[in-house]
Amino acid sequence: MLRLTRFLLIPLLLIGAVVLLLALTSKPASTPAVLDDLGQHPLVIAHRGGAGLWPENTLFAFERAAALGVDMLEMDLHLSRDARLVVIHDDTLERTTNGQGPVAQFNLAELQALDAGYQWTADGGQSYPYRGQGTRIATLEEVFQRLPLMPKVLDLKVPDVGMEAVLCEMLAAYDQLDRVIVGSFHERSLQRFRQLCPEVATSAGPISVRLLLALNWLGLSDVLSPSYSALQIPPQHSGLTLATPRLVRNAQTRGLHVQLWTINEQPEMRRLLEMGANGLITDYPDRALQLFGRSTQLGALPTD
Repeated sequence: MLRLTRFLLIPLLLIGAVVLLLALTSKPASTPAVLDDLGQHPLVIAHRGGAGLWPENTLFAFERAAALGVDMLEMDLHLSRDARLVVIHDDTLERTTNGQGPVAQFNLAELQALDAGYQWTADGGQSYPYRGQGTRIATLEEVFQRLPLMPKVLDLKVPDVGMEAVLCEMLAAYDQLDRVIVGSFHERSLQRFRQLCPEVATSAGPISVRLLLALNWLGLSDVLSPSYSALQIPPQHSGLTLATPRLVRNAQTRGLHVQLWTINEQPEMRRLLEMGANGLITDYPDRALQLFGRSTQLGALPTD
């Protein structure tokens, strides 16, 4: 019996020593300039520029969301056939444009000949108010040129196509290194981007999110030294509740800015803010601004 006790006790002591060492040497993430400049108030982040209000991921949407007074713009990136970064969510064109086929099979000129407002409707398909209005698929370069000072969340949608290097070079060229948070569901692409652009803020990739959730469940969040600055997650996923008061509190203790998506109804917005969320990523930024008591009137729009 004594021998069995020793057999079990020694591994437990070793595990305890490792956990203690990790806790003593762990460091929280530091707040990047893009978030530090926005202050301490909860952020309103326009998902795809405000997909519930106007055609998503377009200059039209981004300019109007900025004029509305949102804190950040969220957008999705693909590469065209001629290696230009274009702002569109889906791998294919059908859902948002009058085109068909994979985005990657078309060059920029072909993509920008399409109508990016063609499929947008607010009434279930009874009307399509943005058809034929000249709304195009935007390049990231155009976004940087038109909205250079606006903080942005950039989502890499396609892995292993060299997008990381193209983006890093463009961020430096347009003085955007301190104005973006870069995220992706593709862990390897996110790691590659961090290697190329270590000075740019990033959000947690899927493996990092799982690790944080596991450590939170085990009560071991203090051992985490995040390589990222933001935790961007949905409140629920696959029937599981991800965003809990404990998770939000522990993530913030590790220096993370907790931004929850995609939050479109005011009761849910209010609940998550009371939980302590640092930001709401929403298709309806006007609703979040209204909840915060901020203006929901469009300000002066830039002129061409």
